[in-house]
Amino acid sequence: MSFQLVGPYVEAFAQRNPSSTAFMERGSDHRIQRVFVCPSFANDVLMCVRPVISIDGAHMRSEWKGTLYLATVKSAEDELYPVAFAITVDGEDFQGWLWFLQHLKASAPNLIAEHFRRECSYRLFTFMSDRCKGLNTALGNVFPANHNCFCAVHIRRNVESNHGKKFASTVTALSQTTSLPEKRALLTQLQQKSPGAYKYVTDIDANRWMDSAWLEDEKLPPRYGFRNSNISESANNMVGDARNGNWLDAIDGILIKMSLRITKSQSKYEGKDGVVGSILGLATERWEKCVGCRVYASGNDGETYSVYQKLGGELEEESLLKVRPVDCVCDCGKWQAIGVPCVHGMAYFRHQMKWRLEDVLDQAVDEYYKYRTQRELYRRNFVPVWRHLLEPDMMTLPPDGAARRMPGRPKTVRLRKNSRYAHEPEKSPTICSRCHQPGHNDIIGFGKVIIVF
Repeated sequence: MSFQLVGPYVEAFAQRNPSSTAFMERGSDHRIQRVFVCPSFANDVLMCVRPVISIDGAHMRSEWKGTLYLATVKSAEDELYPVAFAITVDGEDFQGWLWFLQHLKASAPNLIAEHFRRECSYRLFTFMSDRCKGLNTALGNVFPANHNCFCAVHIRRNVESNHGKKFASTVTALSQTTSLPEKRALLTQLQQKSPGAYKYVTDIDANRWMDSAWLEDEKLPPRYGFRNSNISESANNMVGDARNGNWLDAIDGILIKMSLRITKSQSKYEGKDGVVGSILGLATERWEKCVGCRVYASGNDGETYSVYQKLGGELEEESLLKVRPVDCVCDCGKWQAIGVPCVHGMAYFRHQMKWRLEDVLDQAVDEYYKYRTQRELYRRNFVPVWRHLLEPDMMTLPPDGAARRMPGRPKTVRLRKNSRYAHEPEKSPTICSRCHQPGHNDIIGFGKVIIVF
């Protein structure tokens, strides 16, 4: 009965929330295949958050199984905001991801808007993923002009598993450093201590996970400090309860939770002005550190400035860095990394432009960090569906769990001796727990392999 209400539910959601994308797909046998939901205002929401979106999947825990796909962004206060989700019978494979990403692109075209940074050669949004092969291939097909970053935590865990925990800190440092000399030193150290770990990390494109890559290629879009897929992991936890029920309960639970969070945030940001608290603290700290810096114009373009910073109380050659305020870029890499002027950028505004800190916060900090942007982000909410007033379609059937491969990577099971029923499996007393047929268990025929010795 619950599956016969899924179709009416998404139809009612689309009717109550015009321009929303909400639909269900059935197979020729009337079994439910896929459901996709994206609220009408999700496309506008994308312009109010830092342009990094995390894509991930999680398995449903109920007896009907399925895979939950989530596309999630974060507000300036690091609050989760799912912009679209789907539940399908697919595993986390290429076909499932391709279907989800195609509908996500159609529902949220701002994902492929032109980037506001003039030097950037990619489209607006950067995707963050966990290097899942099916997902990465699908992203290349659907979003070929968008940058795709890899989760540094997954890379570190792979190094831990295959080469030892003692190299994990080196991998973390490689992902975070914005210094090219430090990057080269870390790679040299890793090569000497573990050639295998060195080969593994260097085989991964640096522009997918190392902060220092943004200094070597100015065409890369900023990723605003996002180095891992923690957005998706947190989103999966946020909707964890919804994954325990049937598909209707999951869809309804996710939408109700989203609506309540939007309502709560509307009250939270009412009447606030300026930049959000965490960015205010960071900007103030950098403003205070730039007091002893000296700024000089360099070059003939009028856009580049040299900043001398005292280190250890003395003026040293290594303290010379160049900033280009018109592009919000500094040699240290910290300005363009998150969209907040670094110490050297602050020195330019303080000593060259004679600005106050208030002027910097208003004019030089990215708009994503302003409270007015937060209010715009949560300005609209959707109209919920009262599921108890819906009539079942009397047609839709639950997914056929026995007809599809179990989620996850196929496992190998070793049988130490020949079975007496190896050549006549139909006579075996073993009954499959999935299809309830004799002659095999749930290992044979569902993507798993038995090796018989």
